[in-house]
Amino acid sequence: MGLVVQGNVVKVDHNIKEWLKTTPHGNPTKENIEGLTVYSLFKRLLASRKSRRKHRNKIPGDNCPIIYALKGKDNLTTDITSIKKLRESYEAIVNTFQANEPNGYDLVISMPSSHNISRIIGKRLANTFTANHSSDFLRKLTIDEAYNLLDRADVSVEEHKALSFRLRKQRQESGFGGYFSLKGIPVSFRSEFPPLCLDNVGTVQGQPQRILLVDDLLATGTTLITAHNLVQQMFPQAIIHGASLISSSAKRT
Repeated sequence: MGLVVQGNVVKVDHNIKEWLKTTPHGNPTKENIEGLTVYSLFKRLLASRKSRRKHRNKIPGDNCPIIYALKGKDNLTTDITSIKKLRESYEAIVNTFQANEPNGYDLVISMPSSHNISRIIGKRLANTFTANHSSDFLRKLTIDEAYNLLDRADVSVEEHKALSFRLRKQRQESGFGGYFSLKGIPVSFRSEFPPLCLDNVGTVQGQPQRILLVDDLLATGTTLITAHNLVQQMFPQAIIHGASLISSSAKRT
């Protein structure tokens, strides 16, 4: 129930226990992040010592090579056979997810991303729960907006300079009007930069009572927590859960 990384190709191999639980057994996982219930369809595993030795210079895909392969990042790729294996497991895992939430959801919101994985998973989960789906209810913060937040942040002059340098680097990489990324910001300062904001809220009609927020990869949970807070402001009476394709590697309950 895992992955094999052969050069730049990530393959699913149910017979080994590396990187990811790829079978329905043990999936989905359920975590609690600052009060938000989050289901993850596939559980991420910490790389073994053997894998860490093999990839001594850099663990491919930030300890999640399959999501990088699906996105075409870090020069990683995968094959059709592996995608089919994941899809077969996905069907059984989603059935378990649905059984765990018999009341279902009436609105599914995909997290904004430059890749379409969260949008695809969101649409599929919306079909499963016979729910409405929105992929533009939220949007990413722009780098210009991050600069404005930095100017209002409670940081020292030196910290302001260091963070401004990181933002300039992001702008050079993404260009003017590019989207801000939390990955380039030290963890201790990430609370100064909410990664999301409301966008096309008018696309959602009525007052949904049960909402599911969908992301592709769960890391610290910052994106889902930010989304939860924004959506809760719009629909204060709603029950809100999160879901991700792949879990965090942290041990939470």
